[in-house]
Amino acid sequence: MRMNRTRAVVGDRRPPSRGDQQRGRIIDAVVDLLETTSIAELSVTSIARQAGVGRQAFYFYFESKYAVVAAALEQVWTELDTATAELADYDFQEPPAPFTIRMIDDAVVVWERHGALLNACLQARPSDPQLSDLWDTFLANLSGKLATFIATLRDNGHAAPATVDTPALTHALVGLTVWTLTEKWALAEKSTAPQPLSAERLMDATRAIWIASMWGDSR
Repeated sequence: MRMNRTRAVVGDRRPPSRGDQQRGRIIDAVVDLLETTSIAELSVTSIARQAGVGRQAFYFYFESKYAVVAAALEQVWTELDTATAELADYDFQEPPAPFTIRMIDDAVVVWERHGALLNACLQARPSDPQLSDLWDTFLANLSGKLATFIATLRDNGHAAPATVDTPALTHALVGLTVWTLTEKWALAEKSTAPQPLSAERLMDATRAIWIASMWGDSR
């Protein structure tokens, strides 16, 4: 998986530039290695070898393997922000239910594109404060954007959300979706074993909960 590298995060020792190919190869190396290796099992040596750089070059750009993972993770958040950008200017030209499903599905596409990285980060959160803070900050920002969107619709009589506490509602809905996507990934990993629920049934239920919770009778 190759990523768009444009931003720096805590622990990232050098601001990225367009010609910074070595830095990009280091990030790509971590993303590729996480397809088969946990963050705990990664080493600077294995990352440098995968990227085709020396350890000295690695430490020129990053202070640790966690800083590289955080840089990759922040770029995924940027993609998700872009995928949900239409929340800021929804104009009711598209019916509410299809609009909601499209926003969810666009976010799911980003998640699935980076599923190995995201699931590795979820597993590593308890052991790495930087990853945990980055993850929590993004989810809080996404929930806040959604809460503003829903509250604006409610205040203008366009929606009847399940509760007036829109921050709590959106936090719960985002948490549900993360759980569903994590379960969907786990089911895909165990695709040869019989499963009581398919991944798509879980996603269908999640979409239905979003629509009912956000729009109420107005849909």
